[in-house]
Amino acid sequence: MKTKIIMAVIALLIATVLLPSLFGKVIGLVISLAVWGLTGYLVGQLVRGAGYGLIGNILMGMVGGVVGSLFFTLLSWVGLVKLPFLGGILVGVIGGVIAVLLGRFFFTEQPAQ
Repeated sequence: MKTKIIMAVIALLIATVLLPSLFGKVIGLVISLAVWGLTGYLVGQLVRGAGYGLIGNILMGMVGGVVGSLFFTLLSWVGLVKLPFLGGILVGVIGGVIAVLLGRFFFTEQPAQ
């Protein structure tokens, strides 16, 4: 009986240490996925009039965030990049639009004449 109580106390102590950090990571991932999804949806609405689907929106948001961060860093406009939530969405949308337009420019075939 004492062994079970000791094991329960040890398990409770381990859970107390590990769960807050795990919970914080899960919440951070969920928030990131939501921001990327919203960003991709907005890019889809601006560029093609419809979203790209759930996974496509998330991927477009990720690509847009990377391209937008690079774009604004190259222009030395890092103030917008540093805004916590709204800045991330704006940078992602602008970067996503740039990525889609560059993709269309380089990867669309011209009709044969």
